Amino acid sequence: MIKLESNGAPFSSCSDRFNQTGYRKGIGLLETFERLHEIKGLNGTGLMCPLEYESLDYVRARYAAYGWQVGTVCPDTYMSPEWGDGSLMNRDSGIRRHQIDLFKQSMDLAAEFPGSDVLLWLANDGYDYPFEDDYARRWDLLMDALSELAEYRSDVRLSLEYKMKEPRTHQYVSNYGKALFICEKLKYDNLGVVVDIGHSLFAGENPAEAVAITGKYNRLFHVHLNDNYRSWDDDLIFGSIHFWETLEMFYVLKNMNYDGWMSLDIWPARGDGFKALQESVDRVYMFADIVEKLPHSEIARMQAKNETADILKIVRQHSINSAL
Repeated sequence: MIKLESNGAPFSSCSDRFNQTGYRKGIGLLETFERLHEIKGLNGTGLMCPLEYESLDYVRARYAAYGWQVGTVCPDTYMSPEWGDGSLMNRDSGIRRHQIDLFKQSMDLAAEFPGSDVLLWLANDGYDYPFEDDYARRWDLLMDALSELAEYRSDVRLSLEYKMKEPRTHQYVSNYGKALFICEKLKYDNLGVVVDIGHSLFAGENPAEAVAITGKYNRLFHVHLNDNYRSWDDDLIFGSIHFWETLEMFYVLKNMNYDGWMSLDIWPARGDGFKALQESVDRVYMFADIVEKLPHSEIARMQAKNETADILKIVRQHSINSAL
């Protein structure tokens, strides 16, 4: 069974630095929750920390009524000016401690919802200019903070999301290799990686390789779904640009028996957010259906013999041609 969630961004105003009021009127938290429930194919949505709802009991009741689960708890790492210098790597020890404590609070919240993890997207933990930073010192801050968090609750999984840039020109955890290195170096079983297909694409990676290698070391904890043109984190409708790369990623996920959460993370600023999200959900199931039809053992045999053209032919026949 696919475990699929989405955030509420498709129903927000989708503001940006050129239009801070957004491109449409956003809706409130409770209405967003209702609209998400109208999307066919979702199994849940994440929670922000600090909690935006009135109480945990309220959240439990609403999720139970919809048959939903909490897939992710997302601590706020970027929506305050004081975090402009980072969260776990902030130069100010007081701010850094505040963020570590917030992450621990997020872990306590996730423990209330078995099967969820805590998203560690370190938005501003990076730099912009040459000579700006003492790289080794800042790296030590990161490793120390992650160690403290992983030891705080071994029963809650921490999912480290890498991104090459934005909002900083350089983020320290910028690709799957660095994220995996951190996990393997620290050796905590509850520390893993989020592969966001869009972040992987514009980092110059092959998303299928990213999930394969992080999964090989049991570090693939979560997958985020969207698309872009490899130059920016556009968060376009999932599977709208990179069809073949997306299909291969789903093929690899199927072969490795991935059973974790997938989260849609799109930003449809100039279109109908509901339609964009529903189309993204439908494409998730489309790719999953195509992968089910592929002759996996035959493809594996061809890969062992480096029969690339034959592989491409058989994938085409079971995807594009079968739909005609």
